Amino acid sequence: MEDMTGMDLINTESIGRDTNIMSQYRLIRKYKKAVRNVFKKKHKKKYEFLLIKSTLILGNNLFSQSIENNKDINSEISQIETGKENTIGNDQLKKEKNIKIESSSETGNGYSIRERGIEKMNFYIPVREQNKINTYGEFDYRNDKNVFKHTFGEGYVALNGKWDFNYRITRESYRYKLDESKMSSLNSWDNEISLSRKNNSFRIGKREFGSALSFGIKHTENNVKAMENSRDYKFYISQKISTFSSKLGRGGTFSEYGITLNGIKGSIRNGYSVLGSVGSNTALGYGFQWSNSLEGEYMDYNNYKGSLRVKYETLFRWTYELGKHFAFSPETTFKAEKYFSNKTGNLTVESSVGSYLLYSRNFTDKFRIYGKVGPVLKYERTRYGEYEYRKSQLAGYAKIGFEYIF
Repeated sequence: MEDMTGMDLINTESIGRDTNIMSQYRLIRKYKKAVRNVFKKKHKKKYEFLLIKSTLILGNNLFSQSIENNKDINSEISQIETGKENTIGNDQLKKEKNIKIESSSETGNGYSIRERGIEKMNFYIPVREQNKINTYGEFDYRNDKNVFKHTFGEGYVALNGKWDFNYRITRESYRYKLDESKMSSLNSWDNEISLSRKNNSFRIGKREFGSALSFGIKHTENNVKAMENSRDYKFYISQKISTFSSKLGRGGTFSEYGITLNGIKGSIRNGYSVLGSVGSNTALGYGFQWSNSLEGEYMDYNNYKGSLRVKYETLFRWTYELGKHFAFSPETTFKAEKYFSNKTGNLTVESSVGSYLLYSRNFTDKFRIYGKVGPVLKYERTRYGEYEYRKSQLAGYAKIGFEYIF
């Protein structure tokens, strides 16, 4: 009987490690009573107190160990919820951290899988699929012109764990309303293909940076009636580095710095250009997002002879989800582009304030339809030499597209 009691105590210890605190307490009481009954039958009262005391000490140790384990688990959960490892506990903030440095993880076959993501109703959604095909149309209705833009294809194909093939094919059409009976048109193409390679990340101090190298070709073409087509080709090599900071904004800030060298086959004169860029995207929290970009380009081709182009763009928006498939998003934009060291002194300023309804619905896990529609107040100012144009107007904007990831 004593051997059986010893085995029962061992089983009690094993059970105590896997059960919660209340079940341990019940087991201690149960086996205390069982031990008392056994020794009562055997009339070994002088050992009863000693063994019961040993049982209580063992139970107390198991009880204390369980509390410590629960403290460790709660500590780990608390660290995750407070944002350690750049993770945001709140579901909304997870969505707001919409852009981050690409990383790779090893798979069983030895190939690395790049981290991917899609933008769904203004929020970054991580996906495992390595390829994307996107096609969409945009319609901008204004008092003085209508603009229709069709992106036939845009996306990327993973060639392996390091290299991607990227592409974009876009046609844009302008219909200018000269008067009630006459209209002028302008059609343009903006196409690009490239190979990009994700390089190994590196550190500067405590900050980690991602790096990517790209080789590509850009084709732009303008077709105006009664005029000769303007067609340019840019052959470029580009290096970009990026980093993510969790301290800027409640959901973090993604920053990217790039330099691009272009060799240009121009429609008037061949030449080259050097482009430098800085961009950032900040998730401020509670659905607010702020994006900024600054470009500077030295140009020596076509009619640009040692000209410097500077462009600044900013976007501020708020997104509120109305349900699984809809969201409401007011936003404001501003863009200014200036040409220096140029006889004509070109300047373009555009700004807008709009309120949009967003839509996204998945037909399958890989295929979805999305859209955007709403009124927008636009302001435009253009200066080209002695010519200057200003216009404020209420316009309508609509966008619909399809996306497939695989």
